[in-house]
Amino acid sequence: MKLISPLNMSLATSMAMTAVLLITGCASSSNSSDSTTGSASAAAPAKTGEPQIPALPANVTLHKDKDIQGVWLAPGFNFKGYEALFVEPTKFNAEMRNNETKEREATIRDVQLAIVSAAQATGVFPTVTAGSPTTAGKALRLQNTIIKFEKGGGAARYWAGIYGAGQPHVRVRGEVFDADKLVCVYEVERSGEGGGARMFGGFMSDDNILGNDIRDLASDLADFFKRTSAK
Repeated sequence: MKLISPLNMSLATSMAMTAVLLITGCASSSNSSDSTTGSASAAAPAKTGEPQIPALPANVTLHKDKDIQGVWLAPGFNFKGYEALFVEPTKFNAEMRNNETKEREATIRDVQLAIVSAAQATGVFPTVTAGSPTTAGKALRLQNTIIKFEKGGGAARYWAGIYGAGQPHVRVRGEVFDADKLVCVYEVERSGEGGGARMFGGFMSDDNILGNDIRDLASDLADFFKRTSAK
């Protein structure tokens, strides 16, 4: 029996680890390249088996605004002077995988609840609630649609989560209406952004990371409402 020298063993181990990082690095590069501005994502073709991402409304062009990947505001609109914001139930228009049912349903629910909670904390609107408008007062209604969703995977995060591999991914497009008039469009996405997901994601559940990402998404969106209303 031929023995393998310590040097050869070390080289083999290094080569194996390099291969793992290259593979997972490529996967993370794919996720990173997909994290584009809203206008670019709206034009991107769907992968096989995925629903087509709806086109943006006519005459809407998104631009980056701080931590929001893409925003558009109707001329002169700034969120001020409204009595209420109604956040309607979240819609889902992304690939539906059989192994993501629980996480998908939780995300649909949590996006709405997190945005309600974060918007309430800003004080921009006297009333913020989930549901459709129930009064004739001056109010905004917010419709959110999840247009990309992946729950992620702990094994990939363990090996290369710091590069984005295995991280959950959620992208939301929102449309804000004053009665039937469209006044704001945004796209915001998160993928392993908070709670140590990049460094320690291999030891965290998909649900935990998704929850942190949704809260971060909602907080940044609410901050956008507040900053815009102060202009």
